[in-house]
Amino acid sequence: MANFTDSIKEAAFATGPREFDLPFATTLEEIAEKLNARSAAFQMPFQIKGGVPGQRIAFEKEPNLDVGLWLFLKDGTHIRIQPVITEAKMSVGGMRVDKNSALRKGIKGSTIDLATERGGYIDTVTETVKKILNGEEVEDYIAPEVPVGAEPPKDWMTTFLLCLFLGSIGVHRYYVGKIGTGILYTFTLGLFGIGYLVDFINIIRGKFTDKNGNYIQREKKEETV
Repeated sequence: MANFTDSIKEAAFATGPREFDLPFATTLEEIAEKLNARSAAFQMPFQIKGGVPGQRIAFEKEPNLDVGLWLFLKDGTHIRIQPVITEAKMSVGGMRVDKNSALRKGIKGSTIDLATERGGYIDTVTETVKKILNGEEVEDYIAPEVPVGAEPPKDWMTTFLLCLFLGSIGVHRYYVGKIGTGILYTFTLGLFGIGYLVDFINIIRGKFTDKNGNYIQREKKEETV
């Protein structure tokens, strides 16, 4: 029990804010200019935003991890990078059934492993920002290659048609590897029609994911000159 409690504490720490001080005074606009000059080093795009949280540089949400980042500047030298977790939670009969639930990932996978992945992403962005602002060289971000023998990406049209004609019994979810919620859809007729409708809209928008969290999207046609 103590080990599990310690793991939960580590998971909470992994997704906490990161802070560091610069050896010089600067402005948020100057920081944005430096980061934009090396935008290729980042996984997700960013821009200066205002609003209730205050002026900040906001990195778009990392879709597979459901985490965005806000960069705040205090007193001209203190940097705070605040993670913004935006999980899309879904429950049926009091049981959580979304992609990060214990039903889908197991208790360990839905808490500790996910927090570790998020923490790694936060650390990477923080270190990249720190190096750029201190004038150090950073490499361009390169998306990881698909491992040899990995499953090929699911076809958008197949997913769309399965959802259109058999979505109420969850066949589209079986197709993309979401077996647990597929079974749930089968016995609840697509979460009483609500889950089916949400899936259908997300598929059309290109926001539906496979079991690994990868978006299933239409192939873009190459333009001919």
